[in-house]
Amino acid sequence: MHVTLDIFKTAKISRDNYRLYVALNYLSYLGFGAHALFIPLFFWLGIPELAIFNIFSTLLWVLSYFLNHAAHHREAIIFAAIESITHAALATYFLGWDSGFHYYFLPIILFLFINHKQNVLTIIVEALIIFAGYLWLSIYTHGAEFAARAPATVLDGLLYMNIAVNFSAFAILGYFFRIASIRAEEQMELLATTDTLTGLFNRRKMREAIDQEVVRYQRDKKPFLIAITDIDHFKQFNDNYGHDCGDYVLQQVSLLMKDSLRQQDVVARWGGEEFLIMLPETEMEGGIQAIEKLRETLANTLYEYKGNQFSVTMTFGVTLYDGRCDVDTCIKHADEVLYAGKRGGRNRVVSTPIV
Repeated sequence: MHVTLDIFKTAKISRDNYRLYVALNYLSYLGFGAHALFIPLFFWLGIPELAIFNIFSTLLWVLSYFLNHAAHHREAIIFAAIESITHAALATYFLGWDSGFHYYFLPIILFLFINHKQNVLTIIVEALIIFAGYLWLSIYTHGAEFAARAPATVLDGLLYMNIAVNFSAFAILGYFFRIASIRAEEQMELLATTDTLTGLFNRRKMREAIDQEVVRYQRDKKPFLIAITDIDHFKQFNDNYGHDCGDYVLQQVSLLMKDSLRQQDVVARWGGEEFLIMLPETEMEGGIQAIEKLRETLANTLYEYKGNQFSVTMTFGVTLYDGRCDVDTCIKHADEVLYAGKRGGRNRVVSTPIV
């Protein structure tokens, strides 16, 4: 493996590798801290072979730390895993099973799984190899000739220390697996309910929000406003400046709508350049005032894209849900008055009649 000195330069850790980076970072602290303590201990016990090996072990954990910070996570895991397995085997060979060094085989399996870049088959093969090594070590070193080269009190101390280190390793790995699982579920939920381009709710999530508001209306009898809007002459942005400009307009308009409305108001991308807005617990008069203020804010905002300045106008169709028709009918009415506004000249708010 060719590794140059540029691995020690600070590298930007990608978002999808961040949890891997943090887990390896804390394991590195645990690794070189524990092995640094073993160096004088093994010299004191008269086992220079293990003391010298722990010098290299400490250096390997330091190397793993820097590799991880340089975004070479795969190499960092390989060095850390090889060191842990080799050290566990040698320490068990010299000090026997009562010292507890064989425990280091166990978290290695979980350690391998934090590398999400590996496929499951590779991890299973690696786990079987580690299991075979552990089994061989157990069979080979349980003979009478492998008596411990340390006093019983020292072995007890080593056993408790190794248990503590391995519990800490399991805790670190388990914690970051938990965080990874929670964040993955949150990300899946976000993707299922959010429009990826604008960051607004998607159609599915807006329907859920409207259904919840209907339930609230049935309880409190407070109506809510529904407005459908789309961007006037949206095609011209794509035709004149390219589709990237169209995406830019959608993103900027979405951000402005979110910032201009109340916290309890809900905005969703309904499809293409069309949006749906819901104003909870809002009467028609107050809702029209809020939508008109939003329309003016949008029309008076200047955007710049690749040196081109332009404004964006939107037409709004507004209706009130007051329990006299179902939600789908209300949305249909809002859509109808929206297109009436389009035919009437655009850049305006049009509402259904109050019956």
